[in-house]
Order: sequence, then structure tokens, then C-alpha cells
Amino acid sequence: MESKRRLVKINTSMLNQTYRFLLPILIFGLSACRPSENIIYEEFVDVNQSGWNWEAGKSFTFEITDETHYYNLLSGLRITSAYAYSNIWMLYTLKGPEGYFRKDQFQLVLSDNIGRWKGKGVSNLISYQEPFLMQMPLKKGKYTLTIFQNMRDENLKSVNNLGLQVVRGQLIL
Repeated sequence: MESKRRLVKINTSMLNQTYRFLLPILIFGLSACRPSENIIYEEFVDVNQSGWNWEAGKSFTFEITDETHYYNLLSGLRITSAYAYSNIWMLYTLKGPEGYFRKDQFQLVLSDNIGRWKGKGVSNLISYQEPFLMQMPLKKGKYTLTIFQNMRDENLKSVNNLGLQVVRGQLIL
């Protein structure tokens, strides 16, 4: 009878040690899965199935309420494996309060030198998310970002969605 009690005590002790070890990992894992509190805007829009025309800009409107932080803007892109190029060039215009205006071009590199897609994907859909504006000090107000494709093809095939994520960065000191 005594050996059974000792066995139960040992098992209980081992169980408590296991919980002490796994509990912090579980808490960290669950907190990592929740959406970031610093994401202030996120949206994806569909692109015309017949092709993304270079005159058909995709617009996103977001609002900045806190001037004490820098902001990072990330472009999201979803393509199919039938996409014909290893990269995509895009133009953007960013309009904001008090006549704020910025226009520039950026590139997303989509595959490596031997043609393997760099994005994450399931089946035929490959997703990318890359920063294109970093550490931007933005004033309070509404902003509209419009993105155009800037490739040789007037109608760029195999682009499914375009997205924007605005993330609050570090404090401006």
C-alpha cells in the first residue's frame, strides 16, 4: 500500500513540474497568436480577374490619431503560381492632411534566382507582405494610399489581391 502512495506522489510531482514548464510556453504561444496591438489598419482588396490594369489603382484610406510614433506601411500581395515574372514594380501616392503628398515606386521580389517563390502559400495562391515605407512620422488625420502596378503589361495577369497594413512603430524621441 505504501509503494502505491509513493508512486502517486511521484506522479503528482512530475505533473506539477510539467505544468510549470509548459504554462509559460502556452501563455507565450497564445499571446503571439493574437493580433498585434500596433496594427492600426489592415485591408486586402480584390484585383480584376481579367488582369490588373496599370490605370486601375487600388486605394486604401486610414486614419492616424497618434503623432508620437513612427509608422510602417507594408504592402500585401497575393498571386497565383501562373504569375509570369519574378518581381512586381508598383507606384504609390500617399495623400494626407494639410496637403501632404508623397509619390514613389517600389519593387517586391517574388522569386529567387532559380524561380522558387519566396512567399508563403497553399496550393496555387502565394502571399507576400513587405514593408515599403518605414519609420514615417505622420500627422493626425486621414490618409489615402493608392497603389498602381508599374510593369510592362498593361493588364497584369495572375494577381488576386493587394493589401495594406499600417503598423505603429517606435516612439518619436
